[in-house]
Amino acid sequence: MTDQDIASAISRTAQEVFRQPSIAFSPALIFREIPGFDSILAIQYILAIESVLDITLNEQEVDNMHTMGDLMTLAKAKKGS
Repeated sequence: MTDQDIASAISRTAQEVFRQPSIAFSPALIFREIPGFDSILAIQYILAIESVLDITLNEQEVDNMHTMGDLMTLAKAKKGS
């Protein structure tokens, strides 16, 4: 999986879960600043991204993940890219 594939999956999944079709991948985008963000959607997003990328995120990783860039770094490490 290339970096572009991961970035695309991150933004596409965010668009679907947060029902915001205009969300584009940006390493600086802070998840909590997405309109409509709440704890339930955050959990749904984590579960969806784990499924889409075929990775597992532990509690500490999720707690330290604030931006799309943070998620990209984690996903690349877990995918070995």
